[in-house]
Formats: sequence, C-alpha cells, structure tokens
Amino acid sequence: MINPKIKEKIVLALDVDDIESAKKLVNELKDYVGIFKVGLQFYTANGSELFEFMKSVGADYFLDVKFMDIPNTVAKASQNVIKKGADFFNVHALGGKEMMQKAMEAASETALKLGRSAPTVLAVTVLTSISNETLNDELEIGHNVNKYALKLAKLAKESGLTGVVASVFEARKIKEVCGADFKVLCPGIRPEWSVKDDQKRLATPKLAIEEGADYLVIGRAVTGAPGRLEAMRRIYDEIEEALNKKPFKIHYAKPARLLLDNGTEFEGESFGAGGTSFGEIVFNTSMAGYQEILTDPSYSEQVVVMTYPEIGNYGINDGDFESSKVHANGFIVKSCCERESHYRSVKTLDKYLKENGVVGIKNVDTRTITEIIRETGAMNCVLTTSEITDELKEQLKNYSMSKDVAIKASSKNIRRIPGSGVKLGIIDLGIKKSIVENFERLGCDITIFPANVSAKEILAENFDAALLSNGPGNPQDAVCAIECARELAGKLPLFGICLGHQILSIVLGAKTYKLKYGHRGGNHPVINLETNKVILTSQNHGYAVDENSFTPDMKATYKNLNDGTIEGFRCEKPYIEAVQFHPEAAPGPIDANEIFTKWINGIRQTTSKGVERLKS
Repeated sequence: MINPKIKEKIVLALDVDDIESAKKLVNELKDYVGIFKVGLQFYTANGSELFEFMKSVGADYFLDVKFMDIPNTVAKASQNVIKKGADFFNVHALGGKEMMQKAMEAASETALKLGRSAPTVLAVTVLTSISNETLNDELEIGHNVNKYALKLAKLAKESGLTGVVASVFEARKIKEVCGADFKVLCPGIRPEWSVKDDQKRLATPKLAIEEGADYLVIGRAVTGAPGRLEAMRRIYDEIEEALNKKPFKIHYAKPARLLLDNGTEFEGESFGAGGTSFGEIVFNTSMAGYQEILTDPSYSEQVVVMTYPEIGNYGINDGDFESSKVHANGFIVKSCCERESHYRSVKTLDKYLKENGVVGIKNVDTRTITEIIRETGAMNCVLTTSEITDELKEQLKNYSMSKDVAIKASSKNIRRIPGSGVKLGIIDLGIKKSIVENFERLGCDITIFPANVSAKEILAENFDAALLSNGPGNPQDAVCAIECARELAGKLPLFGICLGHQILSIVLGAKTYKLKYGHRGGNHPVINLETNKVILTSQNHGYAVDENSFTPDMKATYKNLNDGTIEGFRCEKPYIEAVQFHPEAAPGPIDANEIFTKWINGIRQTTSKGVERLKS
C-alpha cells in the first residue's frame, strides 16, 4: 500500500530526452513519486504537451528553471511557471533578496487568480553563477563558501520563500536555524546499491531522512536502472524504513556567551555542556591535537581558544588522552564539526565535552578574540549558556586562579611503573601521560609522586635521577615543589619540563615573570644555542624565566626565535637541566624527542647514582 507521506518526499528528475519517454516514465512511476522534476529542456520546447499530460494523470511537477535563461523579467517568468500548472519551482538567487520577493509575490498572485493554492518556491543557486556583488552585499559572506548555504536559507526565509535547495550535509543546520516548516530539497540522492566507483560523495535516502530533508531528488538511479519500477520500490522501502526507524528531530542551537575581563562580549552557539565557567582565557595555535590539549593538566582553570577554525573533524578516540579527564574550564572554537570522520573515533567532540561537563562556545570570531588577547594580554573570562548579568560580571571581577592549582592537577597517590633501566622519580605537577610513556619506552623504572611530596620521601627511594613535570599556574605559588627541589639539588640529577623548568630556575636563584599572552601551540621555533640547530616545538606556558637574573652557574641552552625568551638551561653543579617546551610533542612535532633520550643516556653513564655525570 502506498504511503502518501513517503510518496510526497520523492522528487524524480525526468532524465530523458523526449516527451514520449517522459510520459512513459510518469505513467510507470506516478504511484510512487510525489513530484516529477522537469528541467529547462521541456520548459522551453514543447513542454505544454507534457504539462497537460501530467494534469490529466494527476501528477504534480516541479519546474527546475533558471530565470536568467528565460527572456522575461523575474515576475513574468514566475507568473508563467504557475500558468504552466507547476505547484513547485525554484528561483536562482542571482538578484538576491529583491528577486526572491518578486518571484514569490508574482507566483502567489497568479495562483490566487487561478483559484489555486500558493506555490512552493525554493531558493537555489550555484557558486559558479552567483555574482560577487550578491555574495558580498546580499549574503554578506565575501567568498566564504562554507557559510553560503545557511546564509542563502536565511535570506530565502526572510524573503517569504518556502524553502531552499541544499545538500543533505547542510539540511539539519538549515532546519535548526530556519525552523521545522522551512523546506529543504536535497538533490543528488543515490542509494548505495546504485553507486558507481567514481562517486565518492554519497547521499543515501537513509542519510537524507536522518538529516531532515523534506524532498529527495532522485534521477539516474531510477531512470537508468534496467527495472525502473523495482528500483523505485527499493528506494521507497529505504525511505519508509528510515522514517520508521529514526524520525528526524531538530536540535535548535542554544546560545552561549563569552565575557572578557576587559568588558568585551561575544555571543555564539553552545556546544558541549550547559552552565557557567570562569577561567583565564588563552589561545592555542595547533591545527590538530584538541583531545590532548583538553586533557593536558597544564590547562587547569583556563578557557582555551583554538585559532585553527575547524575543530572536532576527527572526533575523540580512546588513545590520545593526556590524563583521565578534561582539565580546561572551557573551549572556544570557530566551527565544531558535527559529523566526525576517522577510523579511531568513538564519539564526537560535542558528546565528549557534555560527558565531562565542559562548557563550549562555537560560531564566534576566534580571530578577534585572539587579537584581543595578543594586544591586551591574557585575562580572565566567563563562559556561560545563560544571560550575562550584573551578578555574573561581579563574579568575574572577583575571580582569580587558585594558588594551589598544581596540587589540584597532580595525582593524589604514588604510582609505580616497573622497568629495568634508570630508576626515575617524577614529581607530578600536572604531568601529561605522553611524558610518562616516553620514559617507559626508554626502559626507566618509574615512581610518580604527588606535587606535595617531600625531598625526604624521594631520597629514601635511592633514585638515579628526578624529574619535575609540567603543570599549571604561577611557578612562585608552587611552594612545596620549590622546597623539595631545593633539598634535592646536588643530591640527584634533576630535569625540569615547563613548570618544572621554571621551578628549577627559582631554586638556582633566577626569577620568573608572566608573559603577555604565553606560548601555546605546536609550531614554536626554538634554537639550540650549543649547536645552532632550529627545532619546532610544542609549548604550553604562561610564564618564563628572566635571562638577566641567571646566576653564573646557569647556562642558557635554548631560545625562542619568536620573542627571544629562554627555552632551556643547564647547570653543572648541582647538575640540573631543564627545557621550557615539551619534548614529548603531544600534540606537535617530534623534533625535540631526542632530549629525553640524551638525558637518560647521560644518567646511565654516571659513576655513582647520578651524582657525577661522565663527560662524553
């Protein structure tokens, strides 16, 4: 039995060359097809005969014509289309909003005079024919084609049109923004069983229904099939199954707002969890690695802006976490990919943030936010899915990062990872999993201590060396770690990474200071001052060591080529070595991986439990 709700969704393109073939196709498939799509060749030739035939058999038809190809004005062309008996047609948006309005008004008036219902008029265009003037003035998107379909849909809705022609992959977003009653016609639908090898981008009837398409345009999958009726029945069954299995639901975009400490306010769309979150706003320039960034404990109590525009496109996997939870207080992106694509992916970024209670905001101008941070400096912010109230502004004014943030980010218990090599004690100030994994690969026998461990506890274990890890916050607030490292200096070889680098410099008598906006990303050039070799590094820090405060025993080993800040130092007595960047490179380049290997090899070559290093 034919279900009219399924039938009305099917638009069959008459991909035949003559009227007789078209008539035969209509007669054969009219029970399964809601609308027959008629192209320009029939409209401008002897189309009247075909249209009269369709009226006689009770078949609706959709005139797919470009008004610019017809020697009439837009209004006259619209009137003519209705007089031909069509209940559906589209207008090409070459003239923008004014042309759409004229077409709709003329068609509706003509239908009313003929005693018919108002027609379904859809907006459609192609980027090869749309003028730059329309793109810039009417749609206000310049040449940003990624925003094109949604902007066109909004313009069509404002003009009074019924809907828009758009791809399956844009349908859901259009529905969310323009409403459930706004129609979306999706061309290029082709069931999987009819796909040819050269057709990489497949839009199946099932996917179209799931994404909310109102009309599915099908062409050669049916007209070119050996058994056209059987092909049509199979497509009909696919649509019926999809409708019964997964009815389309619109998830309307919820607003989210960002307020900076300097009073600047941004409004975008919420993704991830709802709620309100405070933190220091910082930006990261990495093109990939958002999963590692979110779970890096060094981002504790910070709200991260990703400068790369498209985030979430490869989803979330089970292997790239840097800790057991998200440490960032919030996440800000230009565009969050809704349909991730990667063989390792187990969920979307949006779902992952929801599960971890992390507030996110998308569709904001991350370039402007980044420029503000660069010009004004890092500052506090509030990210919320509620309104910006006076109370919220007052809370932001009084907000400050915890002084014990490194202890909060640290593990709470001692953890041991057996190995047969160098016996290494690690002071966890917010350590990344990939750092531990690097030392595991080097065969180290590892014991990881909480950030508030005492030197006495570490010395009791008879380690060959000790490492101070990366972590969040102001190094001068890490009082426990500074005192521990001060007692360990001269008794064990020490190595520091990032926050550990800063703490060890304080132990030796140097000073640290807060950078204007920090170094965060996987593309920071650093020069080795001993070899003059330049490496690209992964970095994440808001503080630096003042080279002018170096003591005579301290020797700079690395410098940042962007701003000249110190990126590493060595001290022979006591033997201390440290780098500001991340040699483990997760996310980021692998240029600096050898630093861990060289340090461990140096410890292996010591004569007496690491107190004296053999010179090589």
